[in-house]
Amino acid sequence: MRRWIAGAASAFVAGLLLVSSVAAVAADVVVGSVLAVRGAVFRDSGAGQQPLLTNAPISLGDTIVSTTGKAKIALGDGTVISVGENSRVRVADYGSATNDAKTRISLISGALRLLVNKVPAPGKFEVETETAIAAVRGTDWVIEVTPEQTSVALLSGVVAVSGRESSAQSTVELFLAGQGTDVRRGAAPSPVVNWGTQRFNNTVARATFE
Repeated sequence: MRRWIAGAASAFVAGLLLVSSVAAVAADVVVGSVLAVRGAVFRDSGAGQQPLLTNAPISLGDTIVSTTGKAKIALGDGTVISVGENSRVRVADYGSATNDAKTRISLISGALRLLVNKVPAPGKFEVETETAIAAVRGTDWVIEVTPEQTSVALLSGVVAVSGRESSAQSTVELFLAGQGTDVRRGAAPSPVVNWGTQRFNNTVARATFE
């Protein structure tokens, strides 16, 4: 029994070391930098929140947390992300043009505006939330998360929006400026409609750093 406990303890410690090693490697992978910051915005690299500063590097796995502020971040592939107020977003995965060009951003709460540089095939650029996945190859668009739903609207290009849950994985495409869709928890994306000037402009304003 003692030998089994010792073996289990050793395996547990090895697992912790492996997780720590992976986290350290991720922290060393710089994927972009901060173009501008206004107000209260923070960076969390796993060791607590620190104020986000202009020109600071952004690493794989970093979480950007805004309260009363906004930020603008440039990724290495030319993509520009505006982080709206009261938002929480994490760089979950990143691939450059020479490294499969597959990038995944996790939007936990709040609003983003993304100007995604053209992604070469077979690469992809995705933003995931609790209820939806939005995929693009070169697009100007906004995405907003509330406790009830994910909302996506298009400024230019094309966005494919899918539900996250297995029962709601149908996909809709936005291909005209002003179009939008909502994805409620456990539901498929709503039919694509023109959001109308007020809703569209208000969402873009919340998400855009100006």
